Amino acid sequence: MIDRRGLVASGIIITVLAPRSVKAQRPGKVWRVVFFSVAAGPNHLADSFRRELKELGFSEGRDISIQYRWMAGHENQYDDVARELVQSEPDVIVTAGHPPAVAIKKATAQIPIVALAVVNPVGGGLAASISHPGGNLTGFSLEVTPETNAKMLEFLHEAAPKLTRIGALWNSANPGSRFYLDAVKQAAQSQKLTLNAYDVRRAEDIDTVFRSLRGNVEGLVVFPEGLLWTYRRNIVDAAREAQLATIFGYRDATEMGALMSYGPDLVDLFRRGAAYVDKIIKGVKPAELPIQQPAKFELVINVKTATALNIAIPPTLLARADQVIE
Repeated sequence: MIDRRGLVASGIIITVLAPRSVKAQRPGKVWRVVFFSVAAGPNHLADSFRRELKELGFSEGRDISIQYRWMAGHENQYDDVARELVQSEPDVIVTAGHPPAVAIKKATAQIPIVALAVVNPVGGGLAASISHPGGNLTGFSLEVTPETNAKMLEFLHEAAPKLTRIGALWNSANPGSRFYLDAVKQAAQSQKLTLNAYDVRRAEDIDTVFRSLRGNVEGLVVFPEGLLWTYRRNIVDAAREAQLATIFGYRDATEMGALMSYGPDLVDLFRRGAAYVDKIIKGVKPAELPIQQPAKFELVINVKTATALNIAIPPTLLARADQVIE
């Protein structure tokens, strides 16, 4: 079992080689990168980031050190950790999730920031615009619109048409989660569905929330939020026990046994983030790199779970899925 407190306190340091072109520019330079994540780790999203660095020509052992800081279970410490990381004066800071991006942006206006999986970066004050972010932050955002969230509800309702009362799990400690909640409320109103929101700020809240929602909702929407992603296994298991048709914002929850998922390809998003780090190391300023949106959204359906819930997924919906898990 991973000691998350130990990981947050000390971090994990991994060394990666920089490309030859970088070495030619700065002989003997060891580029220091911080990977500041809302989740627990190590995890497959961070692995995707590292693999892409390797594909770009980086190798372990010489020219880059990456310090990982995992924040799962330490949601009240973002600002303190951000100040500590900035004081260590890394060359680039990569943030994974919305809260660390907000904290780092407050802590420094000079160190380049590549923010991954942020929500509404312009509306949230992280950037001046998508095409010209300005300042020291760029990155890759999660698309949060009424249309996107309407699709989550649309797919869930198409899979189980009798559902009328839907629960939504969100995290009030994450400013980005509020954008999801506002958008899905609009979507629920347009589809004439009753939506009840349930706040999950700690792992301990999951059991309390599921006791509260029993008998009050027939289906569940789980946002692609850092804390909810970290404890997705707990939520999948609790939803299965409660016999709830559940749609997540990330596909691996469906692989764990959730009914379905619809959301951006996070592995691809973190892979693309490595290319921005490469560009910044080579001299491109964050202000010159537009904030990019997800390139691909995936619909994944778990037929085995549907059978356990006595749900007959319509063939038309199965045909639209990017993957069907038997």
